[in-house]
Amino acid sequence: MNKVCIVLLSAFFYGCQHVPSPQPANESFLPEYRVMAPISLYGTYPSETLQRMCHQAHVNGAACVEDALSGNLFVTTLQQRGWFENVFPASSEADYELLIASLGTAPSSEDKQTTHPEPLNGIASTRYFTELTIQWRGVEIDSAIFTSTEAHNKDKPAIVNDVLEHWWLQVVAKEVFSAAYLFEKLGASNYLSEMSVPEYIDNFTRLDTQLYPDPFKGVITRYVHPEYDDALLDVTVAPVLNLNTGSKAVRLQQALQMNLNEARQMAEAQSMTLYIDEPVAAFDTPGSDGSVYEGYRMAVHAILAEAEPIYATTYAFEMKDKLVTISTTFPPRVADRLVALALPQITVPGPSPLMESIRRIQAEADNP
Repeated sequence: MNKVCIVLLSAFFYGCQHVPSPQPANESFLPEYRVMAPISLYGTYPSETLQRMCHQAHVNGAACVEDALSGNLFVTTLQQRGWFENVFPASSEADYELLIASLGTAPSSEDKQTTHPEPLNGIASTRYFTELTIQWRGVEIDSAIFTSTEAHNKDKPAIVNDVLEHWWLQVVAKEVFSAAYLFEKLGASNYLSEMSVPEYIDNFTRLDTQLYPDPFKGVITRYVHPEYDDALLDVTVAPVLNLNTGSKAVRLQQALQMNLNEARQMAEAQSMTLYIDEPVAAFDTPGSDGSVYEGYRMAVHAILAEAEPIYATTYAFEMKDKLVTISTTFPPRVADRLVALALPQITVPGPSPLMESIRRIQAEADNP
């Protein structure tokens, strides 16, 4: 895995970070689950639904107070629970955002005469209405409302803890933080059902196919060799983000150049020296039906001290509106033949609703 993350796949480097994984066992009744991605928390205005629920809670016209449960309590509680890689208050560093709106209502003077005679903190039977909305890069993907009543044995931190625990049960059950859920909610391509890749490429066997936690990065399929652990072949399929600009040749060259730049950065971070064996250049290979796959290829290797060199050959093609990248851990003299075998067996989905919408907006911006 280190060889891949150092030199081969800059895209897979991102995939290593943001996937759900099991959480160490604890005494809680909650699911043992942890999201390997940060989340940022923001306070927001209550929705009409939340306001209506609060106002209907007391027929005698009690006032609804905003931010009845402090946002700082939610931040502190989430940080303590360890459900996320990190929890940021109002930060732009995270793709996932949790918007929190809360309302609280104390009984009116008429209600107080019929409630418990010993109010908590001077307020008897305070009710709270909390709305938790999850966004991914500003797009809402889930929302839920929770109601709570302040009791004698529960202060506000305890109430916030209860709200978050019930929320966590729901989002884990719905797999809200999974890549599959995100792809579906955003209208991205359904790669797992609409894409076809071979089970075998010569002696290589498909190990797994996984969605990236970012719809714009698509999906990756890894192939392994039964005899050589270091021999890897990855097929990545992702939407072409700049389909409306430039020619296919320019887009493919830019894609490989970005891959090369990121490989350089990762090699430098690992104190490795990166050498370009073959710069980005056209690479065509015939298809099984007489067609020709027109793409581009580059080859590099990296060396650390006296260790064996690490090779990486990467190919880029376009199919429909998808960028198909094939990356290997061996030089072109081995990789070229495998790529020629793999390409005719790969089929990709057509344009997704997500990308059609984005491209329409891009076109309108370019031609006002």
